[in-house]
Amino acid sequence: MNIRKNIDYSTMFDAMRVAMSTDMSQSKLYYELGRLICQRTEKGAAVAAAEYLKQNYPDVPGLSPRNLRRMRDFYRMYGKNPGLLKLAMELSWTQNVVILEADLNTEERRWYLCAINQFGWAKAKLQRRIKSHAHQEVHLDESENQCYTKHENDELDRTE
Repeated sequence: MNIRKNIDYSTMFDAMRVAMSTDMSQSKLYYELGRLICQRTEKGAAVAAAEYLKQNYPDVPGLSPRNLRRMRDFYRMYGKNPGLLKLAMELSWTQNVVILEADLNTEERRWYLCAINQFGWAKAKLQRRIKSHAHQEVHLDESENQCYTKHENDELDRTE
């Protein structure tokens, strides 16, 4: 039996109300909501936040418990890394979720954040690139479609 504990979330709800009333980008809002959830140690904070937000902002999409847990993870991932946070803030939420949920280390994550900006990958292409380990094959300072002809390779072989 799952019995809900009587926990006072009013401070978190008040802060969420303020965040929802400000005019900030979606990424900044999601980062702030993630920060507010992270301030709570209770396991059910994301679910309580989702219920509150859905009740008070029924027309705002993306406020499910699952997505609020992603916002919490987003804050945890980038909260202490302003360089990566800046890159992540330039992407759509969907792109950020793909990167968050991928099994990447910090440098790989940085590579994909930069690659999206350089190549403009949408969700499906990003997922394929992560699956194919593009970070091991593509240098970001080169064109994604760069290739060498046999003649160019012959020239490289002669100069070495």
